Amino acid sequence: MSSIDSNLAAKYFGKNPDSKGATELMKRSPSEYRRIKEIALAQGLIVRQVYQDPDYRRRFDPVQLSEETIRLRATVPLAEVQSYYCGTSAGTAKNLGRLATEDPEKYRLIKSAAIAWEVIPPQAMPTAPEPKPVSQFVTVSDADCDKAGLPHGYQTNASGLETIHRVIAEVEAKRIEAQRLTTVSAEKLESDARIDASVAEFGRLLDLNREMAAKQRERDAEVPVV
Repeated sequence: MSSIDSNLAAKYFGKNPDSKGATELMKRSPSEYRRIKEIALAQGLIVRQVYQDPDYRRRFDPVQLSEETIRLRATVPLAEVQSYYCGTSAGTAKNLGRLATEDPEKYRLIKSAAIAWEVIPPQAMPTAPEPKPVSQFVTVSDADCDKAGLPHGYQTNASGLETIHRVIAEVEAKRIEAQRLTTVSAEKLESDARIDASVAEFGRLLDLNREMAAKQRERDAEVPVV
């Protein structure tokens, strides 16, 4: 704000205001007049009258209900609210107290509707107790701990438990495969040994036959020809 604006505000709205000049300014330039007047209000040279407050007339506007209030009124009729709060046993354990115990959700609904219908003043609504936080850790079974080389009572989260189960499965699969290969190797060695023994026996028999044939030839040679 410039010093010129301050001087104009003091001139038109100060201690000895130039009312005539202010009127002429208003006629000549209403927007400029309003701007200088706002400066005078900001500087405390004049006080805004109640009727000049832009929000003044709003206090006479019809009260607008919130969406939640309309929803509660549409859900719970006034007659039902009054049956709890305006009957002969209103507010006693026979009605609200018993309802709070038997059906806490409906109790909160009726009480909220009573506030929406302005049967009772606004107040904090009782809320359902928050559930206790559930620990994200689980205890690994002793059997899995033994398989994974972990101490009994070991705890981990869901991701860690999945990892343990995957590692156990992988190790078990490798163990089974190694056992299979060992069995196959043992069976092959046994088979090879049987084949070698069979070949050796065949060779021994062949040598024996050759030896017998040679002796037979020798005997045949010794017999004189007649």
